[in-house]
This record gives sequence, C-alpha cells and structure tokens, in this order.
Amino acid sequence: MTLPAPPVTLRADAAARTLTVSFPTGAPRRAVWAALTDLGSVSAWLTPAAAAGGGRYVLTFDHEGHRHDKVFEVVECVPGRSLSGVLHDPGFPDSRLSAEIGPRGLALVHSDVPAELDEGYRAGWPFYLGRLAAALEQDAPAPPGTPE
Repeated sequence: MTLPAPPVTLRADAAARTLTVSFPTGAPRRAVWAALTDLGSVSAWLTPAAAAGGGRYVLTFDHEGHRHDKVFEVVECVPGRSLSGVLHDPGFPDSRLSAEIGPRGLALVHSDVPAELDEGYRAGWPFYLGRLAAALEQDAPAPPGTPE
C-alpha cells in the first residue's frame, strides 16, 4: 500500500537506540492533538486502540496474520502540546514514546527501541505518519472561498 507521504524526517541514533521522526503539518493543533489522544482518531490512522484503564491504552496490530497487543502507558501529558509514555511490547524490553506538537508540526521520539524491533519501527513510523497526514488532510476544513 502506498500513501502520499508527508515530508517526514527520520533520524536514527543506533547507539542511543532512538528514532526521531517529524513532519510539518498545517492542521490545527487541536486536530493533531485529537489524532494523538482520541481513541477513535488513533484507530483511524495507527491501529485499533482501546482504553485499558489507569492511563493505559491497548494498541492492536495485525502483522502477517498474527495479532500483537502493545500497551501504551501515559506518563506525562500537557494537553494540546505533548504526550509521553512507555510502550510495553510483550516479549521485548519497554521503549519510550514522546510526541510534541509545535508551531511547525509534530515531532515524535521513540527511545530505548529494542534492537530486534529497530528495523520495523524505522519503516513503520514514516508509514503511519503518512496515514496520520492523510487523516488530518481529510478532516481539514475547506479553505475560505472553496466550493464544497
């Protein structure tokens, strides 16, 4: 599946086991925030998501016919600005995710990435951010003076 990709910037620091992914978006901050925090929106661009209580969310991925449930546990949240937490991926060491919405777009840092999962995350984040960009574009209001 090929999606129009936003101009994603991916920096990888193998020694620090950290991926930094960013892309500019003209979407309103509230729309980007909703895409990161509203479970229906997360499910639309990332993967099915469900509340698990206590600031935890189950993210269900289907890969090659196998179901993988990962749990994201929110550690810090500044509404409308940033979100960070721990990603529990059964069978692998925990990793950390943080997302920050800035004036130029979204920056995501995935640190402590297990070596066995590094390649998958390097390919996956740009793909999923492409889906996020498409979802934000689809939900964007028409510019003034544009026929509906």
